[in-house]
Amino acid sequence: MTPHVNHHALLPGHQELSGSDLRLIEQFSRLVSARLDILAQGPDRSRLLDLATRALNEARIALGTDLPSTQARLPVSKLKVSEVVEQGWVELSQASLYRAVDNKRFYCVTPKGRSIGKEFPAWQFIQPVPELIAPVLAIFTGQPSSEIHAFWVSSAEELNDLSPAEMLAGKSFETRAEIHSSQQALLDLPARERLRKVITAAQWQQRGMADIIG
Repeated sequence: MTPHVNHHALLPGHQELSGSDLRLIEQFSRLVSARLDILAQGPDRSRLLDLATRALNEARIALGTDLPSTQARLPVSKLKVSEVVEQGWVELSQASLYRAVDNKRFYCVTPKGRSIGKEFPAWQFIQPVPELIAPVLAIFTGQPSSEIHAFWVSSAEELNDLSPAEMLAGKSFETRAEIHSSQQALLDLPARERLRKVITAAQWQQRGMADIIG
């Protein structure tokens, strides 16, 4: 006989989850993600991890917990690959995330003072960046990751002193003290128009580097 779980008994009167409840569920989600990455083996490993990660993120949404990728401002932090997956920044497994880097959907950098290990600048996971970033990253194919990151986070005169990251996202970095009305007007442009401006800036930088090398 299959046991029947009475969800109304678990949440009598459909009580809203408390902050401690949500923190417990979030911690449980991270633990499940970590254990799955260790235990999932065989040819279906990537598919299993992708499905499990997507399910956990859908559960977060159903429970009313915001995904980190919906933040109103761009974070300046860098994350380990395990943190990106476990904290719900993407609906990918670790292996799939590295493949996404190879396919120019995201980028990662080597931490300062180290020759191994990778970190992911968190800003690139904020919506709508994942949908827009690929054609810009393709321009920098073969370039050192440090130069790619410097392009994204450095203010650009042609973007009214916004960084290309801010321009692409339509959001300012959390460390920016204030936004001028003329800068906000650029951030409020349609996504495709912002992308066009960032592509132009990337192409100009690449031409400048080629002139220096030449």
